[in-house]
Amino acid sequence: METLGGFPFLALEYDQNGVLRSSTLDTLHAHLQSAGTTDLLMIAHGFRNNAVEARRLYEQFLQNFSAHITRSELAPALASRRFAAAGIFWPSKAFSEGSAKDDDDGEAQALEEREAAALDDARIELMELRDDVADNQRSAVDRALALLDHLEDSTAKQDQFVSLLLSLADGADADPTEGFEQVAAQRGSELFAKLKSPIILPTVRRDDDGGVMALNGGASAGSGGGTGAPLFIGGALKSIAGRVGQVLNLTTWYMMKNRSGTVGANGVAAAVRALKARHPALRIHLIGHSLGGRCMAACAKSLCADPAVQPDSLSLLEAAFSHYGLSHDNGHGDRGFFRDVIEHQIVKGPFISTFSYQDAVVGKAYAISSRLGGDNAKAVGDKDDQYGGIGRNGTQRTNEATTQPLGSVGTAYTYAPRVVNNLDGSGGRIKDHSDVTNPEVTYAVACAVAAT
Repeated sequence: METLGGFPFLALEYDQNGVLRSSTLDTLHAHLQSAGTTDLLMIAHGFRNNAVEARRLYEQFLQNFSAHITRSELAPALASRRFAAAGIFWPSKAFSEGSAKDDDDGEAQALEEREAAALDDARIELMELRDDVADNQRSAVDRALALLDHLEDSTAKQDQFVSLLLSLADGADADPTEGFEQVAAQRGSELFAKLKSPIILPTVRRDDDGGVMALNGGASAGSGGGTGAPLFIGGALKSIAGRVGQVLNLTTWYMMKNRSGTVGANGVAAAVRALKARHPALRIHLIGHSLGGRCMAACAKSLCADPAVQPDSLSLLEAAFSHYGLSHDNGHGDRGFFRDVIEHQIVKGPFISTFSYQDAVVGKAYAISSRLGGDNAKAVGDKDDQYGGIGRNGTQRTNEATTQPLGSVGTAYTYAPRVVNNLDGSGGRIKDHSDVTNPEVTYAVACAVAAT
């Protein structure tokens, strides 16, 4: 076992089917036994496409978490415990975060150059995607590559191109709250047409009367620091070529959602079961960032199956799944994909979930799903949208949930049992999608661990 961020640390590497790539679990078993470990932090990354970035995330998180253990508020519960950490590594591909605003200015020549560059970027991304998919899917990528230069004037080829791409994300358990079925049911040319106009995503939360609500820390629209500036998605590049990247991004988004869920349900859940079987007194804390949150939610859902195994706490940090994912009904008669986690009360201790209106990555992904799925909510990607993300809006239509501000270090959290404790980091506590290793977030997680 190496040391990372002050803790004994082991990497658990999974393939895209959730199969552990080595016998490292045996090493973990041996360490837990010999060290008398009382608590294991299992952490999963999200939008990271290499091990270096994931390890950096884990190290920063563990360093800040370690600093809280001896604080006066937590030392009585944590100082005597012996911790270890396991980092989940799964083959993810980054979702493009884009820029805060697409620039619509410039000479026509510059715009043409940008559109040509966008086509070149799409070609490179397709070739990279070909290396990432299963062997039986590569022919679909090859056929899409062959169509790439012929999309502009042929709706039939646009239809075929999009159908080929979305076929790469097909085959997972249906989750109607995510919008894939609604998107895939449309013609590709229709989807390209919907992407012609920019999507404007607000980055402040509005009340039911349309006014700006006060955010954590007192930030509001126009307060500076980027907290009120809307996010413009697409729209500057008018050609079909300029919109291919958005379709590719959406395809990657759906593929990685499927993959993270598979890793959690098949791989991580099997590890938790094995660890609990051999170390019954061990406290296991599931922590997931971004699609790692989906991974850990899928793990918890899988643990509901007989014989049920309870993780001791679950922390979702800017998780990338539907804000209706834990709901009994999304308003259209569909049950949340992870509803079992609530109904089976599978999490033994605190269940916390951070969210922030400054999470542009989750906001962007769901705004595109909303546009393509045909939803015309008053605020695209907002809490009232059919397609919105839990990492941006918190849980919606979930009775078993509470919401409180993400506080400063030293906040006296009292987490309610058997519900989702939403922590609102909007307005400065969580500044963007990756801002989950800071002292405030890690302190909130430490408080959840201390309550077990």
